[in-house]
Amino acid sequence: MLDAIDEIILSALCKNSKQDLNETREYLKGYGYNLNPDEIDTRIKTLEDEKVISAYTISIDTNKVKLNIIRVVLVTFRSSQHLTTRIRVLEKFSGDAPFVLFSGRIRGGYDWVTILLASSTENADEESDMYRNLFGDIIQSFEVYDFYPTKGPNSNAFSYTSKEYTKFLGEWFQQAKNNEINREKI
Repeated sequence: MLDAIDEIILSALCKNSKQDLNETREYLKGYGYNLNPDEIDTRIKTLEDEKVISAYTISIDTNKVKLNIIRVVLVTFRSSQHLTTRIRVLEKFSGDAPFVLFSGRIRGGYDWVTILLASSTENADEESDMYRNLFGDIIQSFEVYDFYPTKGPNSNAFSYTSKEYTKFLGEWFQQAKNNEINREKI
């Protein structure tokens, strides 16, 4: 079971998995934990041994590489006696497709969302056509939106801790408060 220190170590490594133990130590100090590098190393090795950390990957600055088309697909299913089976096939398709970032059931006005990357509008359209051909029997509505992010992907969001959340909001609240005071002086 992860404790608060493990969660912050994971968050630090998600920001930069190549950081050295002293950088991780300084990050932990920012949250009130004072561990020596050996203690941090032992915790990281335990997280690896327990497969909490399953791999180390890179993060690409999307501003420096060719931007792909990010497409959001929203689907509403129609009633079908084969819906459960067909959803399993859709899950397999989405899991196997190397261009799918996220895919899964959602609650609300839609039943399913898929977020994918395509190298061109043509490829994205081809994928949409294939999707409708493969799963048209269970699709009641199919909506597609191309997404133009103002911020690139942040894998750290998956390991963000409640302490980091509280610290971030506190800093932004204080900054907003200071800006309001400065506006009043003008």
